[in-house]
Amino acid sequence: MTSEPVTPKQLEILLLLYRFRFLNRIHIQKFLNHKTHSRITPWLKDLTDRNIIHRIYSKTFTDIHTPAVYYLANKSRHILKDHELCSDEVLSRVYREQHRSQTFRNHCLLLADLYFHFQTAAQRQNTTCHFYTATDLAGVAYAPQPLPDAYITIKDNKKIKRYFLDAFSDTAPMFAVRRRIHQYCRYYSGNYWQDHHRKTFPTILLICPSERIKNSLLRFIPHQLVPEGVEISFYLALKEDIQKRGIQSDTWEAA
Repeated sequence: MTSEPVTPKQLEILLLLYRFRFLNRIHIQKFLNHKTHSRITPWLKDLTDRNIIHRIYSKTFTDIHTPAVYYLANKSRHILKDHELCSDEVLSRVYREQHRSQTFRNHCLLLADLYFHFQTAAQRQNTTCHFYTATDLAGVAYAPQPLPDAYITIKDNKKIKRYFLDAFSDTAPMFAVRRRIHQYCRYYSGNYWQDHHRKTFPTILLICPSERIKNSLLRFIPHQLVPEGVEISFYLALKEDIQKRGIQSDTWEAA
């Protein structure tokens, strides 16, 4: 099938959706550095009209001010398949995107919010932040499995700090949250990172949906690290706090 023509800005939108999977109009506007939506609306409408992307939008009174959410449609595969940043294996999931749960969509939207929170914090501290999504990490053989929600580097004029980030969903059961801690401990003990890097093992950032889960992890994590001989730094934060205040000096609490 011949791929449909798109403008450079439209291609940029497709690559953003490839990386983040679900983005709302405000996210896309901020990524493209436009102060108003008047410039991007025609690009999004054209892509939607041609079924290159899909749009989720509610016309109910209570949701009328909620920005539309966009994700890749099947036609996007033929446009992106030869792009150097895209892989056929990752693109194969496009067929299933329309069936993702609301919980999954909200998770993707949260990660986009976090991207901007980290960038804002980096600008405030005069540092440079690079934010790699799970899609960006898909081809990295030594990455943790399952892949973290993000791999983040923050560089100042002296050093680079590295982080793995996971944001737990509101519906995540406690056993799944604890299992994630075990997975990171096994990843460390298996020397996957250490065998490929001379750099310090990344700090783990965990975003919790509630005080209950955060406090439970603050008690649980130290008991897992000592018996295993694992030297990992875990830092925890509350999702609600980040959504309200962004990332501040007191956002993270060491476990």
